[in-house]
Amino acid sequence: MSRNASYSDYREMLDEIAGRYDKARAGYEFDFKTEIEPFLNKYKVLADQLQHIPTDDRLTETIREVMSDELMELLMSCHVSRFSLKLYHEKFKYINMWVNHAGKEGLL
Repeated sequence: MSRNASYSDYREMLDEIAGRYDKARAGYEFDFKTEIEPFLNKYKVLADQLQHIPTDDRLTETIREVMSDELMELLMSCHVSRFSLKLYHEKFKYINMWVNHAGKEGLL
């Protein structure tokens, strides 16, 4: 994904994160080499690109950095069944809120 990511790329990624976390909570064990590693390689680019989207009054540089870090943690943790449901929802909601804001403001 060498091009700049779009709002729909982030929506697709969030949908896939939610699906993987649901699958992990249901007892599925992901294979690192064939399932987790390709997923991380695909979406870590999106996490990195968050740091380079335009800034507005609300989506500051600091928030973009935190959002990128939170997204990387979420990308890894969504494969672990014992990852706290509460923490998952907090991180997911945070990323979702800022992705929606960036999309609405035309920053993505």
